[in-house]
Amino acid sequence: MAKILVTGATGRLGNAVLRSLVQKIPASDVVAMARDVEKAEPLAALGIEVRYGDYTDYDSLVAAFEGIEKIYLVSAVAFSDRLAQHKNVIVAAGRAGVRHVVYTSIQRVNDELAPIEGVTESDIATERLLKKSGLTYTIIQHPLYADDLPFLIGTNAAKEDFSAPAGQGRASFATFAELAEAGAALLTETGYENSTCLLNAGQTWSFQDIADGLARLTGKPVDYQPISAQAFIAAREADGWPTSLAKFLSGWGNAIDKGAFDQSSRTLEKLLGRKPKDLEGILRVAFAL
Repeated sequence: MAKILVTGATGRLGNAVLRSLVQKIPASDVVAMARDVEKAEPLAALGIEVRYGDYTDYDSLVAAFEGIEKIYLVSAVAFSDRLAQHKNVIVAAGRAGVRHVVYTSIQRVNDELAPIEGVTESDIATERLLKKSGLTYTIIQHPLYADDLPFLIGTNAAKEDFSAPAGQGRASFATFAELAEAGAALLTETGYENSTCLLNAGQTWSFQDIADGLARLTGKPVDYQPISAQAFIAAREADGWPTSLAKFLSGWGNAIDKGAFDQSSRTLEKLLGRKPKDLEGILRVAFAL
C-alpha cells in the first residue's frame, strides 16, 4: 500500500489519527509529520516513520511529502495565517506527486451563518483551494470537540450550575478519539473522494440537554443559564483568562445560539461501524465521570 502521511503528529488530533491508522494498516505505510521530531519519538517507537515538516516552510513540505499518496491535513491553529499555511501544503503536495489530501474543516450549516472569527473564513478559502488544485480531496467537517466542552461551560459544570452564551441553540459533538478513528477509516477506505463529510454524533442537543445529562450522571441538580457574550467574556476575564481566548470562545457560543451547528449526520456512525457516543457518553469523556 502507498504511504499515508498525517500532519500535526504531536497534536491531539494528528497523534490520535496516527495511532488509529496503525490499527488498520502496517506502521511501515504510515508517516508522521512534525515540526519537532523529538516530540514524535513515541510514534517512531510504534514503527511509524517521522519526518520534519513545517506549514510555513514550503521546501520542508515538498521533502516530507516525497513518496506519499495521501495526506491528512490537520488545519492550522486559529488566528495564525492559516490560509497561507494550508496553501503551502496543498501546492507542495501537488509538486511532490501526492494524489489525495484530506482536510479537517469545521462543521457549518452554511458559509454565512455566524462565522467563527479566525477559523471560518480560512476554512472556506482552503476548501476552495483544494477543489481547484487538481488533487483528489476529502473535506472533513468536524463538530464541536466534546473533549473541549469544559472550556465553554466550565470545568465544574458537572458539580454546579453553569452558564454559556449559547442561548437555546442546539449543537452536535464528538470525541477526539472517535473522530480520529473515523479519520483513519477515511484514509484507508474508498468512496469518499472529492466529497465533503460531516462527522458528528448523529443528533443535536441544547445546553439544557447537557445540564439534564450531567444531572442524570451525577445524581445532583444542574441548571443551565444562558448569558450574553459580554457577560461570558467578563466572567472568564475575572477567572484570569486572556481576553482574546474569552472572546474566541464566546464566538463559538454565538454560533451555537444562531443555529450554525444545528445539523446532524450519520457518516461518523458509518465510518466507525457503530453508533458514536451518545450525550451521556460524551459527557463522561468531557468531565471524566
